[in-house]
Amino acid sequence: MTGIRPSAPGRDPEAAGGQGPGQGLKKKAVLLAILTTVLWSGSYILNKEAFREGIGPLTLSGLRYLLASALLFLPGIGRGQREKQSLPVRTVILLGILGYAAAQGLQYIGQSHLTPTQSSLFLSAGNTSFVLLADRFLLKENQGWGDLAGMTLMVIGITLYYTPFDPGAFSAVGMLFMLLSSIGYALNLNINRVLLKNTPVKPRLLAAKPMLAGSAVLLSAGLLLEGVPVITGRLLLILVYLSGISGALGFFLWTKSQSGLSAFESSSINNLMMIEIALLDFTVYGRSFSAVQMLAILTVFFSVLFVQFRKRRPRGERT
Repeated sequence: MTGIRPSAPGRDPEAAGGQGPGQGLKKKAVLLAILTTVLWSGSYILNKEAFREGIGPLTLSGLRYLLASALLFLPGIGRGQREKQSLPVRTVILLGILGYAAAQGLQYIGQSHLTPTQSSLFLSAGNTSFVLLADRFLLKENQGWGDLAGMTLMVIGITLYYTPFDPGAFSAVGMLFMLLSSIGYALNLNINRVLLKNTPVKPRLLAAKPMLAGSAVLLSAGLLLEGVPVITGRLLLILVYLSGISGALGFFLWTKSQSGLSAFESSSINNLMMIEIALLDFTVYGRSFSAVQMLAILTVFFSVLFVQFRKRRPRGERT
């Protein structure tokens, strides 16, 4: 990780008061990030269907990201030296372990113990909290009271969803794996942001190389612990979406969007998945939601809007 450090404030297009080219970059990044959440939300439903086909969570995530990384490498075939970016092997391995083996692999294990809506709710709370904590040490882009207020509003909404608290309503094991997944996600997101601000690495390769490293770890662990799965026709179709649309395209767009968004802003947009997944959960599985739960989901939604569209002061004026 030598040489990875936050850039000077003058290099950040967001620091210019939200005007000019920086504002256009920000809007494009927001749209790309929102589109990514839509692609990813369907994965929560398809993951559940894949588990029903008999494949284990580690094997599923390993296969998904191995195929996705292969698709991301395809555009660079035949380009020779032009595709070679200065990204140290140890950085690739670190990002692969944090962003895929931990953030995705452990998340898949958690999803196998939880409903799609529960999974997204726990991730919303964990991701937001740990991203803000990691930002304090790495980037220091979001340290104002407004950011803390937005995070607090998100946590209130998620807590409200489980009021009154019922220990039997969710799996403690699933919640633990989601928590560990959030730690990997937060570190990966912040390090990606630092690399995109300080190095010429392309978003596609920043997604593809760590994905390949992480998928190798996941698939090896999956085959060792879960055995070789039987690939049915239905499972194959699920893998096509998970690897091609949600995987390769989704992670490319997500990494590209981080060029114009702070890590905390990216994480707050990611919380839109909670609403998207709840709607899919209702549509596909007939999951019912109480008035309080609907209020909780809307609370998280408006906290995301608050974080994205509140007026930001210049970085030097933040407390």
